[in-house]
Amino acid sequence: MIRDLTTTVAVNRDLGGGHHLVAFDAPGIVRAMRPGQFFMIGIPGSEVLLRRPFSVCGLPGTFDDGGERAAQVLYKVVGRGTALLAALGPGAPLTVLGPLGRGFEPPEDPDALPVFVAGGIGSAPFPALAVDFERAGRPKPLLFYGARTAIDLPLLDWFRGRCREVVVTTEDGSAGERALVTRPLMRFLDEAKGKPLELYACGPEPMLRAVSNLALARGLPCQLSLEAHMACGFGVCIGCVVPTRAEDGGTTFERVCVEGPVMRAERLAW
Repeated sequence: MIRDLTTTVAVNRDLGGGHHLVAFDAPGIVRAMRPGQFFMIGIPGSEVLLRRPFSVCGLPGTFDDGGERAAQVLYKVVGRGTALLAALGPGAPLTVLGPLGRGFEPPEDPDALPVFVAGGIGSAPFPALAVDFERAGRPKPLLFYGARTAIDLPLLDWFRGRCREVVVTTEDGSAGERALVTRPLMRFLDEAKGKPLELYACGPEPMLRAVSNLALARGLPCQLSLEAHMACGFGVCIGCVVPTRAEDGGTTFERVCVEGPVMRAERLAW
């Protein structure tokens, strides 16, 4: 059930490179929340009227500094709204609407290796998902983590402590291999042919399209967390639609905020 609450900032950690991890209490929301779902977050009294969508990054137990009702959101300062959010200290009020959207699903094969593919701030939904899989006794995920530069890899050390391996790429070569993240991913998929895998991807649209194509060409299940501009977050404004495949073979449109943000690769009509 969706709830709308006013809460306060508990911690707003500066991770460097414009990235922050904000924690807040979300009673009545966190227990129903699934990795991959999102919040619409607003700052009461600010000049930014519309709330902004943020993937849930942490749920109770994901990070050491969270409480039993705590949720965490990872964000990067890119505009006025996120700049105002970054300036908030402990005790500052927030309005939080959630849980929203459809989250990630576990692999149908319990022995399948989860393969995470993240592009920069697209790493946001994966901490909660990694811990969720760990609690369920599933294999530790393998993370392919790409970004423009080394400073665009937030929570890298956290991932190295929770994943079986983290493969890093940067466009400028300042960390890991100088390449797009799909290059080592393609090598891995070719070498792992025949092994049970399931891909989970979040990042910019060109990366999602490329990951989708790699998965579909190999017959691998792939879940994509889409990004879209949203005004409401619960399907009323119809401002975040994407083309999807209809049952009759044609094309229809679905809302990222309701039918997504997580969609399977084969559903998208890209």
